[in-house]
Amino acid sequence: MDIQYLLFLQNMREAMGGMLNSFFLQISDLSYGIFIWMLACVLFWSVDKKSGRFLFLNIGFARFFMQLLKLTFCVYRPWIRSDQIVPVETATGYSFPSGHSITATCNYGTMMERNRKYKPLCIFLGFMILLTIFSRNYIGVHTPQDVIVGTLLGAVVVVGGAKVWEWLDGHPEKDWLIPCVGVALTVLFLIYISVKSYPMDYVDGKLLVDPEKMKVDGFKDAGRLLGVTLGWFLERRFVKFSMDVPVLQKVTRAGAGVLLLIFIEKCLTPAVTGTFSYSWVNCLMTFVELILLMVVYPLCFSRLEGND
Repeated sequence: MDIQYLLFLQNMREAMGGMLNSFFLQISDLSYGIFIWMLACVLFWSVDKKSGRFLFLNIGFARFFMQLLKLTFCVYRPWIRSDQIVPVETATGYSFPSGHSITATCNYGTMMERNRKYKPLCIFLGFMILLTIFSRNYIGVHTPQDVIVGTLLGAVVVVGGAKVWEWLDGHPEKDWLIPCVGVALTVLFLIYISVKSYPMDYVDGKLLVDPEKMKVDGFKDAGRLLGVTLGWFLERRFVKFSMDVPVLQKVTRAGAGVLLLIFIEKCLTPAVTGTFSYSWVNCLMTFVELILLMVVYPLCFSRLEGND
């Protein structure tokens, strides 16, 4: 049934001559990669520090649980399951659950939770979630069950996270629990994905999915979880930068910080991981990136602004 649905959408794409392909690819891209971190950074540094914190933590946990499920179930992509499926673009990694659906729900859902009073904004953000999960089916890279479970997981992280962060507001002395949970989950996860078995299926002598390459994504998101939990704690306890600054300073923070993020994502990390192609290096670099964005950069602009 799921393959028939994807074939139906594929026939629609072909009938329209691919007219909407670029649109849905762009919608899909907005919910993943550098864009979600850019939004979290700008919120954190310059708009609403508390919302930025929530977004960092929710995305970190959502991506962690995404990788846990992906590397546990090891479900192949639709075009591997059926050679009738021809996606608009191919995607790496296992199929279940949809990472874009998880991060879109987490990203837009966190903003909905933080802006519940603004109904038009919440309606727009909810529409963006639906549009994103549909886009993953439309371009042929995920089945309906992939996006449904991804959306549910993202929603659980947002709702559960809101409860946890609300509890922490009443028990600020317990904030050390967050990095402890991050360290424990990271260590257990890295051991798990390193020792578990993976499917090794071949077609015409070619391995369908190389688990060693798929584990790299797991190491990356383990590093991100460790980075966001420890970064959140260090900034909260020691940096504590102020949002009570002029608008121009906030704009400067955001502009310079976005350039830093682009440099890390597009230059520094590829250079290091390309030179030292080990899983643990990918884990280390994603950890370092989050510490730079959440702790080091805020400490620098806080000192420069004289707010320390």
